[in-house]
Amino acid sequence: MSKTKKLLASVLLVGVTASLAAFGVFSAFSSQTSNPGNNFSAGTVNISDNDGNTAAYSLTGVKPGSTQSSCVRVVYTGSLDSDVHLYTPETIGSLGPYVNLTIQPGTQATPNLNCSGFTASGSSAYSGTLSAWQTAHSDYASGLNVLPGASATKWATNDAVVYKITATLADDNNANGVSSALTTGTHSFVFEAHNQ
Repeated sequence: MSKTKKLLASVLLVGVTASLAAFGVFSAFSSQTSNPGNNFSAGTVNISDNDGNTAAYSLTGVKPGSTQSSCVRVVYTGSLDSDVHLYTPETIGSLGPYVNLTIQPGTQATPNLNCSGFTASGSSAYSGTLSAWQTAHSDYASGLNVLPGASATKWATNDAVVYKITATLADDNNANGVSSALTTGTHSFVFEAHNQ
């Protein structure tokens, strides 16, 4: 057999083999199933208030008995059930033991900072000195947990609480800054939500 005939026979044999292999691939049995529509979406934790970054109280040069109150409405708009804690992270200055603090939860038909129309919900959530408040409630873990209703166990979407925060200078001569002006120092009331 000549080289040309051998070459043609080889090419023919390769072509036939390839055709059989292709025919075998397309003639195989097959089956499949699918798990469609997979998606992962995070819930939300979101809290806001109506104070417009205005302090609940800001008094200077006051005398014993001087007092100021503000009503801060806190609203939860997250999608996940949450706990809301109230605390003061900053250190309180030397006047702190002589400032009486009351925090009273409640409601207002028309939320406003001057507390007009405020209705208390039960007893005060806190009543004591500002220094004692900060010592007891300095972070989320130790924060005051006020629920949005008598039977509530969580904060859900659109729950709200109005906090009436009142500070009063005690009638105590130790608050008299004779040698140097006593102050509480600037501090905040932080409302923080964590999902359950």
